[in-house]
Amino acid sequence: MTPNADEEPTLDIEVEDATDAGDEPSSTGLSIDVDESPETLGQTLETMHELYTKDRVNAVRGQHFIKTLHGYIAEQLRARLHPDAFKDGVRVIEEASILGSHKTKDVDVAVVHPSSGPLLLVGVRSQMSSIGKNVLTYYQDIVGEAVSLQERYPMTIHSYVYLHPYSYVEVKPATKTLPERNIVVTPDHTRYAKMYRAIAGRDDKLYRTVSGIYDQFAYMVVDFDKSPALLRDDIVNAASPDTDLSIETFVDRVIDTYKRRNIWLDLFI
Repeated sequence: MTPNADEEPTLDIEVEDATDAGDEPSSTGLSIDVDESPETLGQTLETMHELYTKDRVNAVRGQHFIKTLHGYIAEQLRARLHPDAFKDGVRVIEEASILGSHKTKDVDVAVVHPSSGPLLLVGVRSQMSSIGKNVLTYYQDIVGEAVSLQERYPMTIHSYVYLHPYSYVEVKPATKTLPERNIVVTPDHTRYAKMYRAIAGRDDKLYRTVSGIYDQFAYMVVDFDKSPALLRDDIVNAASPDTDLSIETFVDRVIDTYKRRNIWLDLFI
């Protein structure tokens, strides 16, 4: 296969072990096996639900929860790679460190060519609490991440998956008139879906000059109080009828975008 001929910079990629990536070790003794990536989205949500309901705080802090979703996306991409791509040294890497325009970025899932560098990048984030307080800060972060990576790799497919719970419990501290109490918070998913739609759909013809917009985006709203966990694509679809933000179509959309942009280097089945 021919290397990506877009005059991309030299390859600057490191693969990090999870223990070197600043992750907090889990102190829960969770015994759920997450070493093997789930094969289906349903299995992924089932594993995430089990981790989250068993110990909500440490499942998230220890990274087991979100890395289950990383693994699912990586396996879906790996399963679509053509055998010739593996022969040419193309790899799907989790926890890849990739040099952006000014500094190294930790990218959750990357499809990497040994000489041409990153061909497809996927960022993944979950925000399971304090959503209204922090969502705009994280929004700025992911836009900045897109700008940095797109400046260095304009032809690469840049994509993102963002997860919110349908609802979550927040502890309100005691006041002079009220005791400490738990309240159920339901985020404004409609607003957030519209926000993520605004940074999705980088133009296939103008991608070399556009930054800060992802080629593809998935916004997951998941009800973890249901068993099995329930994906609420109905909420997202109603808020974004003209832009597909579903995780169920995400890998297909990413690969379709890659194929349109790289007609001479078709790596995927």
